[in-house]
Amino acid sequence: MDRRHLQYIPRVPNPSHYAFDRAHWKREGWLVVRGLLDERTVAGLNDATDALERQVADIVVDTTVGGTFFEVQSASGRKGESAVVPGLLRKITGPSRSSAPFSRLCTDHRILALVRAAGLASPRCVIDQVNPKAARLGSGFPYHQDAGFLFGAARRRLETNGGAHVVIALDPCDEDNGGFEVLGRTHHTPLVDLKHRYDTSNRNEGLFDTSLREIPRLLPGDAVLFHPYLAHGSGPNRSNRRRRLATMWWVG
Repeated sequence: MDRRHLQYIPRVPNPSHYAFDRAHWKREGWLVVRGLLDERTVAGLNDATDALERQVADIVVDTTVGGTFFEVQSASGRKGESAVVPGLLRKITGPSRSSAPFSRLCTDHRILALVRAAGLASPRCVIDQVNPKAARLGSGFPYHQDAGFLFGAARRRLETNGGAHVVIALDPCDEDNGGFEVLGRTHHTPLVDLKHRYDTSNRNEGLFDTSLREIPRLLPGDAVLFHPYLAHGSGPNRSNRRRRLATMWWVG
């Protein structure tokens, strides 16, 4: 991968201090941010993820507990099917509603400074998630644009004030374990209508330009900042390592 894409941002709350490649952000629609979160913060988030998973260790269907939604990992990767193994998860939506470490993440000054540097005034986190991908069993996510899954006031804020989304690696992430894939410059194209849903067992091949596809190698604490209209996805986990990402959707 082109090393110029790796943006090293110091841990300071003032966005004016950031080595932020605005030209690359506007042109490509994404940036890698090395060491956005420190080791202690990441360890706390991993412990919190483990605690959330223990709450639903026996579920075989999608379940909501304490306002947090747990989506199970099915054998096919499709939503609405039974878990391939009880308690095996594909997505945790709204961990901030029931977990203090994830709640604090929504006000973390490092993340706020990053999205402000991307151009957001008065940023607000409208969706937070954890995306687990179990070793050998975690299936891929098809290419999609997050903007198509925002509705109501959040969608209006995005269209009026802009948005920026952040994924943070909680484990080492690469192509072998289903790392985060970005399709550069697709944020310049119109929103593709996926009928507000997609079949998670396929890749949506042919819907987006994949000529600038990249899979950044991430270490725990590294992040990818990306535009809400940027097409992205991930492949299956073919490794013996699990892969977890914390995801946050911000609007101005």
